[in-house]
Amino acid sequence: MESRVWCYLPCVILSTVLSLVACHSVQSPTEIRDDTEIMWDTWGIPHIVAHQDSDAFYAFGWAQMRSHADLLLKLYTVARGRGAELFGEDYLAADRSVRLLGIPDLAVDWHEQQQPDFKTNLEAFANGINDFARYHPDLISDDVRAVLPVTPQDIIAHTTRVMTVFIAGISECGTVLPGFGFSSQPAASNGWALSADYTRSGNTMLLANPHLSWGGLETIYEAHIVLPEVNLYGAALVGSPVLQIAFNDHLGWTHTVNPMDGCDLYHLKLAGDALADGYWLDGVKQRFAEATETILIRQPDGRMVSEEMFIRRTRHGPAIEHDGKILAVRLALLETPLLVDMNRQWWQMGHADNLAAFQEILQGGHIPLFNVIYADADKHIMLAFNGIIPVRAAKNVTSWRKSVKGDDSRLIWTEVHGYHDLPKSIDPETGWVQNSNGAPWYMTMPFLDKNRYPAGIAADVTNSRELRGLQMLNAHQGMSYTELITAKHSTHSLVADQLLDDLIAVARTSDEPSLQQAIEVLNHWDRQFLAESRGALLFSIWFEKWVEQTIAKKIEADADYEFLPDHLLGELFYARPFSPSEPLQTPRGLADAPLALSALHDAVDEMRTNANEIDIPWGDIARLRYDGVDLPGNGSTTDLGVFREIVYEKDEDEKYKSSFGDSYIAIVEFSQPVRAQVLTAYGNATQNNNFEIDNQLQLTADQKLRPAWRMRKEIEENLIMRERLAPN
Repeated sequence: MESRVWCYLPCVILSTVLSLVACHSVQSPTEIRDDTEIMWDTWGIPHIVAHQDSDAFYAFGWAQMRSHADLLLKLYTVARGRGAELFGEDYLAADRSVRLLGIPDLAVDWHEQQQPDFKTNLEAFANGINDFARYHPDLISDDVRAVLPVTPQDIIAHTTRVMTVFIAGISECGTVLPGFGFSSQPAASNGWALSADYTRSGNTMLLANPHLSWGGLETIYEAHIVLPEVNLYGAALVGSPVLQIAFNDHLGWTHTVNPMDGCDLYHLKLAGDALADGYWLDGVKQRFAEATETILIRQPDGRMVSEEMFIRRTRHGPAIEHDGKILAVRLALLETPLLVDMNRQWWQMGHADNLAAFQEILQGGHIPLFNVIYADADKHIMLAFNGIIPVRAAKNVTSWRKSVKGDDSRLIWTEVHGYHDLPKSIDPETGWVQNSNGAPWYMTMPFLDKNRYPAGIAADVTNSRELRGLQMLNAHQGMSYTELITAKHSTHSLVADQLLDDLIAVARTSDEPSLQQAIEVLNHWDRQFLAESRGALLFSIWFEKWVEQTIAKKIEADADYEFLPDHLLGELFYARPFSPSEPLQTPRGLADAPLALSALHDAVDEMRTNANEIDIPWGDIARLRYDGVDLPGNGSTTDLGVFREIVYEKDEDEKYKSSFGDSYIAIVEFSQPVRAQVLTAYGNATQNNNFEIDNQLQLTADQKLRPAWRMRKEIEENLIMRERLAPN
């Protein structure tokens, strides 16, 4: 890869007004020059125009540094297993897990196994990062400069670690790998594809809507890449060299986290009193493969101390001590060579132009999890349940959700399911496919027959947010583009429809004045979680207390009971639990009315104690807060059956701040030309990038989207800065 020379065109950014003065015209996507440009729009979105792939990768690395340099470099450091060395003891747990799993060594091996063309692209991405740092050291914090230079191996290690965190976070392995749990809640998402027969325009439509933590590892980056053969728009997690959710002029796709199990724990039977004695496997004593890693830990006063980490590996995988047991961890994505081409597969998906080509790419099986929800200009839609999923000996998937016997080699799986095994739906009669993190059987209606697929492919779960999505899709005979946008932003609580009438009825049996007032508030509540909704807060607090008290009562009766999120739709809570045969009518009704009344009493008392009133507007307490901006919030959680998921966590002033949920939204219609509206809820930069950008959080508060600018004229009309990157 040739080195790049930084050069500005004669553009001036005024100090007080975001304005562009006398620049050469922007290349049309159909008139691409040999040099490479990044055109920055007023929302801080980089529009990269390049002649060849490697130049686009170089510019994408450069652009991510301008928008997120400190975050990107910190993430790469953690992927090296050296976070504690630069940033202190808070990163020690993650370093231990990275070293335990051998991710840095895998990255070295997998870099050597890259296809030559893609190896060049990864080198170009790293060069873009390093060159930006060389030309703009003033835009990078002092404490991350020691990370430089970045290597292609760092990129592979980072993307491997990110996928490992996702896999661990949705399986039992997240509980035993320190620093590999999600930063707030498990990742979630909504994804819909609507067929031409279902939409009012006769064009297919796609809804992309990942729900992630508003910071750190899960930060979304929105970008636009134009090459001679493709006009690609979408989003990626910071540090990724490729767009992971995207659309071009022919097709688009999104991802949702699927309930697959890509990691297992094995309870080892030790061969003696000490680990040095080894472990039993098939009646034969085995020795651990042993290695030592030295982890440096920076102290608050700048001193450096070291920790010797003794690593033991077994036939199953690396061993770890947890709750007095010695467990071996086996992650499917690390046990096969498939992950080598993960980033390359995403890049190829962005270049596909029809369903057959797209499916051929998916068959590679390199992306370790996520449903793929797809739509194209040829009127096709598809949902494919995807992942690197072990072929396990036991048929019951739930039996693998806890540790299994480690002394039987028959349980050490060696194969993974191929694309042909995985559930999928293409052009269903109902006219739509959807997923909001439920089981694949619920991707369209009528539901798929799970008995047609290998046992253990997926857990049989759904959630109230997905049921709300199914309700909205079934309520329309057809959906317009505007109606799709409205549905996406719906804050209506399905759980309120299922429970509120029963709750009010049981509250009427009480003569307590406080409960009568609560009835009045809940009766007038619009069952929405809009900023102005009065009653939403009371219902939310009641729901939380009702769930807590129901679980506590169950544990009192059964000490071995273990609550799982899918139990929320079951008989423990509902008089009529969820039934796949009645997905639009169930669950419904209170299973324990007296307990629900007790929870309402406690909710009223809490609100009176904290605020002295029980009809506070939702947006007064739920705040959209990010980077100094503070706005009234809307949306709520999956558990309340709200499709517009934004999770609020208690802030220092006892109000609640947005911390998770709607991260990126894209609503795409495959018309001629393609039209799309998008939003990155919290904005597209965490870095001082030398220019100010418009506030997307205000659009989040207003429940609005903005157009995705993909063509020459509209980019020019909204241009704030142009950078030209030219070869020597």
